[in-house]
Amino acid sequence: MDPKDAALLLLMFIVFGAPALALAARLAIRPILDAIDRLREGVAGSARLPDPRVQALEAEVARLSRDVQRLSESEAFHRQLLESPPKSPEP
Repeated sequence: MDPKDAALLLLMFIVFGAPALALAARLAIRPILDAIDRLREGVAGSARLPDPRVQALEAEVARLSRDVQRLSESEAFHRQLLESPPKSPEP
């Protein structure tokens, strides 16, 4: 291949091929970037304004946790009462 032909081929690639590749890459990458933007907006939007149902569920979980804690303490107290031997009165 003649160096002039190689230079002409390179010039044609630069003029036509590189923009075509850039356009194809943009068309392929843009939906991915749009999806990432939507995902970030969704995460940021949910962090700013929590759903009232989520707040209600969080309150319910907190209440249930307190109830379970109280029941655990009560059960431990009853177990301790049942395990300790009764003291007999000394004469």
